[in-house]
Amino acid sequence: MTETPCANAGRTWLFRLGLDELTCPQEQADDWVWLVDHTVQLGSHKGMIVVGLRLGAWQEEPRPLEHADVRLLHLEPMEHSDGSRVQRELEKVVARTGVPRAIVSDGGSDLKRGVSLFRQEHSTVTHSYDIKHKMACLLKKELEDDPDWEDFVSRANVARRGLTLTAGAFLVPPSLSAKARYMNADRLVAWGVKVLRYLDHPPQSPGLAVKERLREGRLGWLREYRLQLAEWASLMALAQTAERYVRHHGLHSGAVAELAPRLQTLAVCPRSRRMRDAIVEFLAEQSAAARPGERLIGSTEVLESIIGKYKRLQSMHSGGGMTGMILSIGALVGQRSGDRIAEGLKRVTNRQVGQWCRERLGITLQAQRKLAFAAEQFQHPKPSASLAAF
Repeated sequence: MTETPCANAGRTWLFRLGLDELTCPQEQADDWVWLVDHTVQLGSHKGMIVVGLRLGAWQEEPRPLEHADVRLLHLEPMEHSDGSRVQRELEKVVARTGVPRAIVSDGGSDLKRGVSLFRQEHSTVTHSYDIKHKMACLLKKELEDDPDWEDFVSRANVARRGLTLTAGAFLVPPSLSAKARYMNADRLVAWGVKVLRYLDHPPQSPGLAVKERLREGRLGWLREYRLQLAEWASLMALAQTAERYVRHHGLHSGAVAELAPRLQTLAVCPRSRRMRDAIVEFLAEQSAAARPGERLIGSTEVLESIIGKYKRLQSMHSGGGMTGMILSIGALVGQRSGDRIAEGLKRVTNRQVGQWCRERLGITLQAQRKLAFAAEQFQHPKPSASLAAF
């Protein structure tokens, strides 16, 4: 009878497969595209992650990238990151793949500086700016000084607190990320548009019935933003259309000609026309780096998704901070047959995983807690005479 492995065994298999992915040989070629980002967690460490794929394979059928399309090329936990450190780490990746055709990243200052320094040594490399982060920057430019937007966000937060424990909980607005609030602003605008429609024509279904006092008291203020919501929705539609196009079709010489007509129909007010022009200018600049017949990747969405999946795994096994679970990223990418999994587990042992963790992570946040709050360090004081009397 085959024994069922325990959860810890499955966890260590993830680590071993991840380390195998991180150390196995890769093809040397001049058409690699690297997607680069940092993952930040509780504590001083941040992880620099580089995944990549061969551009030639993607160009045969351009489409949004999936986890199986990319390989883990580099993973480096670091306490301090700046341009010089990023450049040094990128040079290490050259040893695995050769000099890449392109690098895609967000606009983080250390990544931007590091890629710039790297390109000074490798002039054939193109640097593309992730389309979603660029759209968030354009939205920020349009919204951050808009008093109506700030009031709308503030009143939505009040509505969230007021609806959470009521029969109207299904109408609770989404929250904006404190760090990157313009990257999911579209969700809040979409909520406003849908709830406004709900207020105008309340459904008669018993499951959706909400007392008028609650409905109007918590959400009636949305009617004051009817015109603003229509305007903001046009900005979000422009950003989403540009993102969708780049994810599906990449950056190429005909990108502006294909996308501009779609943007034109969405630009219905002065500020949306201004944003349309900024998108076209950005797309023209980014596409100019593509060679004849070439399509470059312009989105790091797949890497963001991989990091998100890793953080969900991490949250199941620790109370915050970076641990060896970061190696699981290598097990989340690529395509693996049963034979390849078996070979990877044979090549990499738990001892090798432990050595990698000690060298890269040192003492983890969890180990620090254990040492700091060890039971033997806290001797309970003897009760005083006055307390003992009770």
